[in-house]
Amino acid sequence: MTIDFPHGWWGTDLGSARASMGTYELYPTESLPVVDESCHEGTFAWLVPGAPHDPLRAMEVGALSQHVELPAAFKRFMSSQVLMDAIPSCTGCDFDLAPRPVPSPVEPTAQLVRFLRDQQDAVIWYLYLRPGEQPFVIASPWLLEIVGLEEVDRATLIANMVRAADGFEQFIHRFWLENSLWFSVNEGDESTDEMNLYLAHYTAA
Repeated sequence: MTIDFPHGWWGTDLGSARASMGTYELYPTESLPVVDESCHEGTFAWLVPGAPHDPLRAMEVGALSQHVELPAAFKRFMSSQVLMDAIPSCTGCDFDLAPRPVPSPVEPTAQLVRFLRDQQDAVIWYLYLRPGEQPFVIASPWLLEIVGLEEVDRATLIANMVRAADGFEQFIHRFWLENSLWFSVNEGDESTDEMNLYLAHYTAA
């Protein structure tokens, strides 16, 4: 039976436009601004046109690809240090590619690939791979590689595996927008038209 994970976004405040009770808050997906996906072509040219591959990163992705089929956009992004460096993080998150996939603790036919984690592991993000379906992104406050059903009941595990995005590039785009906006509204960094439009979703309300 396919699991319908809860949907949401573990994010930070956006200044006075969107409050947060702590470092992170889980915002309902329906409350979020829409991200323009018309530029999503798997190359991330909207982020850094012509970003080069990094040989060491590409080697890591290639080794992982021997164990699981990865979407092209995931391989493109995780093979480029330039693309990863273009994503700011106001909470000290790092792209941290797992060397191997692990079985989902609640859906044994599915696999998880960790790719991003908070510096204190407050939130960890995974590519969720189901046979014959499009991969999506799961966020959890737990390291799912080491949390098993023998420690936590299945319902609690599922409740803490939030579907953050329906695709990898969609996730990266929103993560970039949210973190760039945090630095804009809290530290005065420059903003783009796209960022201003995203923020207007909250200020207009």
